[in-house]
Amino acid sequence: MTALLEIDHLTVRFGHHGLGARLLGRAANPVVAVDDVSLSVPLGSALGVVGESGSGKSTLMRTVLGLHQPDSGEVRYRGERLGVSRTLATRRAIQMVFQDPGTTLNPAMSVEQTLSELLRVHRIVKPEDVDGRVGQLLELVHLPDDIRHSRPSIMSGGQKQRVAIARALALEPELIVADEATSALDVVVQSNILDLLNELRCTTQVTLVCITHDLDLVRYLCDAAVVMRHGRVVESGSVDQMFDSPHDPYTRELIDSAPKLGAVDGTC
Repeated sequence: MTALLEIDHLTVRFGHHGLGARLLGRAANPVVAVDDVSLSVPLGSALGVVGESGSGKSTLMRTVLGLHQPDSGEVRYRGERLGVSRTLATRRAIQMVFQDPGTTLNPAMSVEQTLSELLRVHRIVKPEDVDGRVGQLLELVHLPDDIRHSRPSIMSGGQKQRVAIARALALEPELIVADEATSALDVVVQSNILDLLNELRCTTQVTLVCITHDLDLVRYLCDAAVVMRHGRVVESGSVDQMFDSPHDPYTRELIDSAPKLGAVDGTC
């Protein structure tokens, strides 16, 4: 399969800088958040990046988004090397859905204002088609049309996450990175959002990268997974292979401790 995203021997360190840090003896002890990580995300696939807090998975994806400068290695998108500085087209092509939409949605803006602003600024559709496109986006994430006039303060967690997903879709991305996109929700709403992400993958052909600590979520939604620990990839492979015969003891621990979603089929 054609690789949409490639990460090649990527290392990211967070050091202590400045005179004060040097006087305290911290400058020579940087934290290696991502340690020589390589992986590939095929076009149209869904990859799970799994690990506990501090494993480096979120730093890895924030580097992919251009939010961190790698110390070594590279990120390639459609074969083109990406730096921190990105073209508008590349920034549109890779979108992120965060864990808590309440911190990323503007509390002063209605759903309609949030989506309309993106469509107009990026000229996704003609000005006269903006209203209709907002309705289409709400339909895609299964929200009623009348919610377009609501602000985040009166919406449930699940509704806000659906709006955040609609906001990402508004820019017509090829790749969506979902960073613990269900962990702030209750179990029933988590299941509904997983169903939505799987449906969108099937209907829009968007490529997904799911950052999570929950391997059971990965089993439902993803084709393949990488398991990270202390900044390194300790296991990678197809989801079936990983669950049937994990090679690393840490992977087995994650599988055994994952909350069970029940018998589900996340395929198209």
